[in-house]
Amino acid sequence: MYYSDDEWVKLISTLIVNPVLPRNFTVDPSLLKNPEFKKLYDYLMDMRSLSSALSRGDLQHFVYGKGFILSNLKALQSNLRHLTWQTKKVADGDFSQRVDFLGEFSDAFNEMTVKLHDLTMRLTQLANMDTLTKIPNRRALEAFLVDSFKNAVGNKKPFSIIIFDIDFFKSTNDTYGHDAGDAVLVQVSGRLNRQFRAHDIFSRYGGDEFMAVLPGTSLRAAEKIAERARASVEEAEIPLNANDSIKVTVSAGISERLENDIRYEDVIKKSDRALYVAKKTGRNRVCCG
Repeated sequence: MYYSDDEWVKLISTLIVNPVLPRNFTVDPSLLKNPEFKKLYDYLMDMRSLSSALSRGDLQHFVYGKGFILSNLKALQSNLRHLTWQTKKVADGDFSQRVDFLGEFSDAFNEMTVKLHDLTMRLTQLANMDTLTKIPNRRALEAFLVDSFKNAVGNKKPFSIIIFDIDFFKSTNDTYGHDAGDAVLVQVSGRLNRQFRAHDIFSRYGGDEFMAVLPGTSLRAAEKIAERARASVEEAEIPLNANDSIKVTVSAGISERLENDIRYEDVIKKSDRALYVAKKTGRNRVCCG
């Protein structure tokens, strides 16, 4: 069958341009017997098939054809598959992922990843921080306790816990008001916190109680630290406003993990009992359990 130039243009145009081929679209079988035409026809059909799959987000679609345009489409498909994998890694918390093969999109992806990392770090920090005192909260404390106690048991290392309680805190609240009570909590926690090392944790345990966990620290060493912390609070003048300040004290209970302490809660209970003794025997003192 003979095709005029216009018919050739219409045929090729239909294959390239039309998103859906007309129902009555046919190609003369005799043309398909021509190797060069068959090669062109298959190439155009592969282009249609792969570009349609990409437009639907189907990144697994495979075509056999080769050539400049198909190679570019396949490269795009491969890049998008890799980008999908990287996006999943970011979703799982791997913010080290970077893209350098998609031009302006790479810049946008990399900027998004950096911002997600910063936001996640900020949210994690907020989730583990006491909003008033800006020190670790109970949630952060418990996570630290689990890991540090397990490490102490496994490596047979010392492990001590100190619990601090502000003396007569309820009286301070009743006399000066809750704003003054908050100021006392902030000032006292700040002074106590400065006595501990980077690998310790000092946190708000609840109300006016604070807990310090000291991995690798013996009872006697912890007692010296607690006494130094107690003295730092006793000597302080805590400002309530521009004109008034008060002095407060803290009591502390300390204990060290012994061989029969199989849970960190066992050490906490001993520290709590020691704190009770400190409160009952005059306050403003450190007792060991």
